[in-house]
Amino acid sequence: MVKSYQRFEQDSVFGVITTNANCVWLPSSDSRKSNVGQVLTGALENINLWDIKTGELLSVLSDGLPPGSIDVKSSKPAEVTYLEYHDETNLLAAGYADGVIKIWDLMSKTVLLSFSGHKSGVTILKFDSTGTRLMSGSRDSDIIIWDLVSEVGVFKLRSHKDAITGIWCEGEDWLVSTAKDGLIKLWDLKTQQCVETHIAQTGECWALGVHGDLVVTTGTDSQIKIWNLDTSKENGSKIVEKGTYEKQSKQRGLSVNFKTTADETTFLYIQNSDKTVEIFRIRKQDEISRALKKREKRMKEKGSTDEQIQQYFIDTYVSLMLQPFQIIKSTYKIKAVSWTVAANSKIELVVTTSSNTIEYYSIPYEKRLPKNPSPSKLYTIEQKGHRTDIRSIDISDDNKLLASASNGLLKIWNLKTKSCIRTFDCGYALTCKFLPSGTLCVIGTREGQIQLFDLVTSTLIESIDVAHNAAIWSLDITQDGKRLVTGSADKSIKFWNFSIEQDLVPGTTDKFVPVMKLIHDTTLELNDDILSVKISPEDKYLAVSLLDNTVKVFFLDSMKFFLSLYGHKLPVLSIDISFDSKLIITSSADKNIKIWGLDFGDCHKSLFAHQDSIMNVCFLPESHNFFSSSKDGLVKYWDGDKFECVQKLAAHQSEVWALAITSDGSTVVSSSHDHSMRVWKETDDQVFLEEEREKELEEQYEDTLLTSLEEGSGDSAFKADIEDGMDESTSVRNQTMESLKSGERLMEALELGFSEIEALEKYNKDYKQWEKKKAGEPPVKPQGNAILLAINRRPDQYIMDTLIKIKPSQLEDALLVLPFSYVLQFLKFIDIVMDDPEILKNRLALICKNLFIIVKANHKELISQRNDVLKKQITSVKNKLRTSLQANVDDLGFNIQGLKFIKQQWNLKHNYEFIDEEDQKKQEEKNSKKRIFGTLA
Repeated sequence: MVKSYQRFEQDSVFGVITTNANCVWLPSSDSRKSNVGQVLTGALENINLWDIKTGELLSVLSDGLPPGSIDVKSSKPAEVTYLEYHDETNLLAAGYADGVIKIWDLMSKTVLLSFSGHKSGVTILKFDSTGTRLMSGSRDSDIIIWDLVSEVGVFKLRSHKDAITGIWCEGEDWLVSTAKDGLIKLWDLKTQQCVETHIAQTGECWALGVHGDLVVTTGTDSQIKIWNLDTSKENGSKIVEKGTYEKQSKQRGLSVNFKTTADETTFLYIQNSDKTVEIFRIRKQDEISRALKKREKRMKEKGSTDEQIQQYFIDTYVSLMLQPFQIIKSTYKIKAVSWTVAANSKIELVVTTSSNTIEYYSIPYEKRLPKNPSPSKLYTIEQKGHRTDIRSIDISDDNKLLASASNGLLKIWNLKTKSCIRTFDCGYALTCKFLPSGTLCVIGTREGQIQLFDLVTSTLIESIDVAHNAAIWSLDITQDGKRLVTGSADKSIKFWNFSIEQDLVPGTTDKFVPVMKLIHDTTLELNDDILSVKISPEDKYLAVSLLDNTVKVFFLDSMKFFLSLYGHKLPVLSIDISFDSKLIITSSADKNIKIWGLDFGDCHKSLFAHQDSIMNVCFLPESHNFFSSSKDGLVKYWDGDKFECVQKLAAHQSEVWALAITSDGSTVVSSSHDHSMRVWKETDDQVFLEEEREKELEEQYEDTLLTSLEEGSGDSAFKADIEDGMDESTSVRNQTMESLKSGERLMEALELGFSEIEALEKYNKDYKQWEKKKAGEPPVKPQGNAILLAINRRPDQYIMDTLIKIKPSQLEDALLVLPFSYVLQFLKFIDIVMDDPEILKNRLALICKNLFIIVKANHKELISQRNDVLKKQITSVKNKLRTSLQANVDDLGFNIQGLKFIKQQWNLKHNYEFIDEEDQKKQEEKNSKKRIFGTLA
């Protein structure tokens, strides 16, 4: 019988407050409530909604099946790269690292639309003023205009040569874009052509901000450039450079955004790639005019000419317009900024940082100047995650608590609710472990310290500052919890005993309290740095990994040498011993896992397990199956007896540093460089190894298939690149597995439907001939297809139902994969549908759209056909379609006029306008002109 395993799926992910995407501010819906508002942040593949005042995670927007489940790909999910919110429609557009754009409805927390048009990560998104169109820019240097109503990509603008960094649009006429190629471009959306190109920055252009006729761009240095935008002027002079301005920060500006208060005061922030955000106030025109008059008067007094004054005004225009307002300085590197409140007395901003925190700043001001020398930080969200990489995790014996240790922080989590219940300040923690009681936690640091924390009283009860002279890389505790073993880079293993001693209460002479202490027992000196230590389950053996690539096994009680395991080419980073002490597994920086027998030290198997250093291996309790985690971002589940990989769990975006398993083996927790901790739960679904290998091969085939379809091969790919480079505007196409599958479903429907249609046509033809001759047996009516009989649909209705189910954004790509034989069938199907008034009435727009795509894609083949039946068929479709469209236009016109008449009648009966005679008389006198008679000389 084939052996099966229980499948592990991701149950939850926590510890991530914010990642690399920008943040979006949602103001409080009810002004009477005390809450300030909410902030949306990208959290790897999910989107988090935080309450800024309480620091509470309100909801997580997650799409798709959890990693590890049956139908999920074995590649990691795409990370959110950009967020854009439209307040009137309550829609959130999210761009992902794989080029997909998803439109979320924040009311229902669901994905309404999904677009796939870009070949690489989305860098910028912008809604138009109505919220019906979306502009997207990507690392592939393309800009795509999406129509959210018809759910399709309208066209693609291709002229930039590097990643798009800024987009701004005005109505449906003009679009301004910047990219890392250092150019700023103005596009005419009606003609879909670039009408102006300017060199925005000497190097890369990193950000674009537009407010009215004012345009701001930033480059790789401290210089920002100011432009004037006037679309009413002739081509070539619509965008005019006004001057440059030096920021205080020497780092590049990553984003530029404007905000206007109720009293028409405009503020501008420039987010730098360091820890600062520079805020400027845009001076009003009358303010600038007053300053100019004063300076002109002074310069004339000094004897300057009018030309010199004029040139001086041109040179200093930018510095007159921008007033440096205030600088926000964060303790961490800033990733994103968003305006929140802009009132007549204060402005507020929310900031996300690279250290997994959200900060909220307020800047009160009066008379155009800030009240305080620095902005006040009102709120911070930082408790729900670590600032730095989580280097070690451990689960308590009762499986209720999880300890996570990083540089400076030890956090204790409730594993059921995923809430942080304790936070301790500590050293640079490299390893941590719960004591058997679950109320004490011990950590080893890079400085050689051992720190013991009491979770009940939330205190540090013991700290041995010089436990070792170098980093403590690993520690382990015996089963009874009485002894601690620490391995350090100072080439020594130290044994410690836990004992309770009576300590004198400070300020008293006779009062004592019991305190847990660590007493140094013995030291084992070795020849190399110790990287990992592990005690066997029954406390018989101690396995030690050394920097010389070997693993040495000692008897724990006598510390006598037992075995030496050598075979790894690089140092062993992790060790584990099975529950029965028969197997020992070692994982190394040489990407291999070796499984050894603990009786003789023989190597049972060497597995090339990962693509990078393997940081952790861990046996499942009461089993020889084990988990491994690596710097390649994967967690893998292995069978230690058959030496097979059971499951690949791909979810982490970067290196997986630590791994922990519960005592019952039902839950695995992994932590990564991406700040996330993921909980993998055992499910009732079974895993069969052959099915998993087949699934991997299918995914590999699908990837190569999509690449070949998209790029072509050989000369065709080269020609396609040249042709693409010639057009500034092209149609939006991107073959995905969904569109390919939609095309296959349509082909299956056409096959099934046309076999029925042809059989019925043959029967009707034979029956007519039999009726004429009345000789022989009458033809037998063909038996209908079982599927069509079951769903009670005609063949043409079945094909139409299949067409309706294809998403509008995938329709063109699905029709493009149809072979020409199916195209002919499709044209015949449209001819048949034209005779069905019900389908024609309800689905005329869909029929037209499909027909136009098919004819446009296959017009050369259709023209070259010498088929009179086909010509008659196409002519018939054309005539019927024109008649139907004309009838539709007539109905629409009639309905519009009817609605206008109803509106007029309603206004006559219900709307009464009151006119004051006195006011009307004054208005007539004001508007009337006095007649003037000329006099003759």
